[in-house]
Order: sequence, then structure tokens, then C-alpha cells
Amino acid sequence: MIMSNNGSDIAFEDIFSFLKENGFTGTKLRLLFFWCRHPQAKFDLDCIARFMDTTHHHLNEMLRDLIEKGMIKEQYCSSGMAHYSINPEHAVSDYISELAKLDWGVLRSIQGELEKEAIPA
Repeated sequence: MIMSNNGSDIAFEDIFSFLKENGFTGTKLRLLFFWCRHPQAKFDLDCIARFMDTTHHHLNEMLRDLIEKGMIKEQYCSSGMAHYSINPEHAVSDYISELAKLDWGVLRSIQGELEKEAIPA
């Protein structure tokens, strides 16, 4: 895929490799793109599920994987409700910053390339 760097601190190839190595395809990639729009925000499960139009069960599996990898932080408020945010101490926050600079057409192109490579030959 050909793409200009547009002054990015991280090379496009590095971003693509990071996404590919961490299995960011399908809904998991959409979840990452969701956080590109709101990188500093904390969301509860209902909010994320509503935006992603997915079930809590499916979303819980993805979040557990990302929490285990240290990419997402899970914090509980005084009422016991969990809130999720990008872990600013993990490299994922740098990649999200770079992805957030890209327009939707480029993000869709990245998604297409990742989906194509994920399909076994």
C-alpha cells in the first residue's frame, strides 16, 4: 500500500506491522479506530457496545485480550462500574495518536489491507 507519512512520528509500515502483529482486524480494529476518535476518554461497556453495535459478550472478549496485553486499562469507579481507556504507558497510545491523524479513507484502506492479509490463502 502506498501512503504518505504526512509528518507522522511513526512510519506507516510500523503502524501497519503493529496492527497486523496484534491481530487488529474486523471488530477489534473498529474498536481501535473508535479510540482514535477519543484517545483520552474512558468508556463503560454499554457505551462501547452501543457504538460498536456488538454484544457485551463479544466486546468483553476483545477487551480482556487488550487488557492482558496492557493496551487497555480497566478501572472501577466507586459504584463498581468498569471504565476502559487506552493505556498511555503502552505503545498502543503512540499508534493511536498516529492513526487519529489519518482521514477515514486511509483508515478504510488500512482495514481492507489487514482483512485481505488475514484471509488464509
